[in-house]
Amino acid sequence: MIVEVILDAIVFVVLGIVGLFPPLPVMRFDFLDDVIGVIGLADMFVSVHVVAVCFGIIMLVLNAHLIWSVIMWIARKIPGVN
Repeated sequence: MIVEVILDAIVFVVLGIVGLFPPLPVMRFDFLDDVIGVIGLADMFVSVHVVAVCFGIIMLVLNAHLIWSVIMWIARKIPGVN
């Protein structure tokens, strides 16, 4: 009960602060129809799934040094592992 009152007060304050900002302008996303159409046309020739997998592999290879550095940093944090 006390926690609920405290959280309600926090929500009231946060919503009051957010209410001070001007409203965002209405955004139109009509251009996405064209992008989806181009992806649909490209999907006729090359599978989008295959392109996504290839893109993932390329990103993995390009960031292999970073990934290895993070793995080694974590391994060094474990006592007794050289």
